[in-house]
Amino acid sequence: MTLKRMTFLQHLLTFMGLEGRLHLEWISSAEAQKFVATVTGFTETIRRLGPSPLRIAASRQADDATMSPMPQSGCLDLPKTDAVPETGVQIANG
Repeated sequence: MTLKRMTFLQHLLTFMGLEGRLHLEWISSAEAQKFVATVTGFTETIRRLGPSPLRIAASRQADDATMSPMPQSGCLDLPKTDAVPETGVQIANG
């Protein structure tokens, strides 16, 4: 089951542009040297890959949002709505 989940996650991460950022290694508690080597190797792999492309994209979007001008009213242009408390239905007011 673990291998099936890992395969799915690797495909998902590849789709998201995060390939190479998931690693599975079976290590016994008696294999301290193997654990150290695996963690060190994976850390180097992540460093070579650089920052997450998702973090870079989110940072750019945040920068774009702070540079976009506010409407002259000082408020966001959102549609006016009346909420009906009993049903939670909202009716748009032209």
